[in-house]
Amino acid sequence: MKSIVLSVLICTFFLSFSRYESSNANEDIKQIIIKKYEKMRTTIKNGDPGFVLEMHAKDAVLFLQNGKEVVGINALKPFYEKVASTGIDLKSTPTTVELLAENVAMEVGIFTSTSKTGTQNSAKYINIWKKIDGDWKIYKAIDQAKL
Repeated sequence: MKSIVLSVLICTFFLSFSRYESSNANEDIKQIIIKKYEKMRTTIKNGDPGFVLEMHAKDAVLFLQNGKEVVGINALKPFYEKVASTGIDLKSTPTTVELLAENVAMEVGIFTSTSKTGTQNSAKYINIWKKIDGDWKIYKAIDQAKL
């Protein structure tokens, strides 16, 4: 009986430790994403789409609010060039980040855009991030914002 109780206690300890590690990993990835968004916000507002393009995997897919898909980095380039040319202020705020696998994370957040005239728009979004060559990249994105 003592060995069963001891086994249960040991299992409970290791399971709680694994949840703690997972929680730390989620927070670490969230901080990486926040830093990327801070740089994206500055570069897009200044008319430069380069950084936001670097944030995406080469085969990334952006699912737009109107049901259209922008597939691959070559298609994303003119999309983000157009966005950057408006001088819009984009703010993405992750509310949850969850590590799904060693190299895949899901982010849920709130997106706010402010035009040069002060018009604001906000929406929720979901991004799937994939770790590619040691760097977290947006792999799939569902964006409900009207830009």
